[in-house]
Amino acid sequence: MKHLFALALAVLVCSSTAFGQAALEIRDVEIDSQSPEGAVLTQAGIAEEAGERIAILEGFLNDFPESTYLGYVLLQLQSLYTQQQNWSQAAAAGERLLQYVPTDLEVRHNHNQALLNSQQWPALRQSLAATKPLADEEAAAPPPDDPTEDEEMIYESGIDYAKGVIQYTEWAINVGISQSPPAEQVGFMDTLKEVYPESQYLAGIDQKYVIAYQQAGDIAGMIGAMERALANEPGNEQFIYTLAEYALSQQDQETANARSEQLIKLMEEKPAPEGTSGEEWEATKKKFTALGHYVMGTGHFQKGAWRTSRRHLLQTVDSIKAEGGERYGVLSYMLGFCYVKLDIAGDNIRQATHWMTEASRVPNPMQAQAAQTLEAIKAAE
Repeated sequence: MKHLFALALAVLVCSSTAFGQAALEIRDVEIDSQSPEGAVLTQAGIAEEAGERIAILEGFLNDFPESTYLGYVLLQLQSLYTQQQNWSQAAAAGERLLQYVPTDLEVRHNHNQALLNSQQWPALRQSLAATKPLADEEAAAPPPDDPTEDEEMIYESGIDYAKGVIQYTEWAINVGISQSPPAEQVGFMDTLKEVYPESQYLAGIDQKYVIAYQQAGDIAGMIGAMERALANEPGNEQFIYTLAEYALSQQDQETANARSEQLIKLMEEKPAPEGTSGEEWEATKKKFTALGHYVMGTGHFQKGAWRTSRRHLLQTVDSIKAEGGERYGVLSYMLGFCYVKLDIAGDNIRQATHWMTEASRVPNPMQAQAAQTLEAIKAAE
C-alpha cells in the first residue's frame, strides 16, 4: 500500500501546477547566466548525472549563503534527494525550504515522505498535522471564473493533488501509529483523532492506546486509557481485571472491590464472542471469575477480614491451581493464614497445614514465611 501511495502522489506532483506567488518564486526563476551565481546554476542545469547536479547545488549553498536563488536551489535538491531515496538529506532540504514557502503543499508533502522514510517520527507528526489544513484548503478552492480549457485543467489537477495529499497524510499518520516507538504512537493517535475524526484507522484505537502506554512503561497512562476504553466498550474483561488489580496495588480497596464485582457479573452475563467456541468461553469465564474473587479475597485479607477473604479465595482454587506458578503460591499462603486465624478448637489445623505446605513448596514471595509458619504449626501440635 505504501508503494501505491508513493506512485500515485508522484504522478500528482508532476501534474500539479496550481502554485501561489511564493511557490512561483522558487519555481519560475529567471537565471542570469552571466552572474557568478547564475553561471553555477547553469552548470547544474546542463549536468547529465544526478550526482553531479547535487554536488554543484550543494556547493552553491556553501558559496552563496545569501543568494536570492536559495529557495530554487533547495527545491531542486529536495527533488534530487527524493529521486535517490536519500531521505535524511531530502528531509533536511525540505525543512530549510519550508522556511521560504511554509504553505507550499507540494513541498510539504515531499517533506512528509522524506520524514516518514527516514523515520523522523516527532517531526513527521507535527508536519502531517500542519499539512492537513493546507490540503483541505486547496481541495476546497473555488473554480476560476470563466476559465479557459488550460485553466480548467490546472484547477482540476490542483484539486486532485490536494485530495491525494489528504489521503496520504491520513495513511502516514496511521503508519506512525503502527511503526513509531510506543511513546510516539500515542501522539500519532492523538493527531489522528484531531485531524481525521472520521478516519477508518480509528477502529480499535482505544486498545491501541492501552498497548502503546503499556509498551512505553507508562502505567498511569495505560490505566487512564483502559478507563476510557471501558467507557466505550464496557465488556472488556481483561481491562476490568487489570483495573481491579491496579486499584488493589494502590490500596484503593473500594475501587478494587467494585471492579471485581463488575468482572464477576460480566462473566455471568456476557455471551461467547463471535468465533469463540463454547468450551473456550467457559474456560475464559471460569478464569476471570476466579480472578475477580482473587482480588476481592486479597483485599479482605489485607484488611484482616479473614472469613470474608477465605470465602472469596476458596472460589479461586481450581482455576489458579491449574494455572500454577507464583499466584498459586500466594493464594495458598493466604488460605493457610486465614485457616490459622480462624482456628477455634483445632478444627482448622489440617487445612492450615495443607495450604502452608503448598505455599512453602511453590516458589512465591511468601514461600519462606510459609515454611516458618508450617514449622510453628507442627511444633504446636
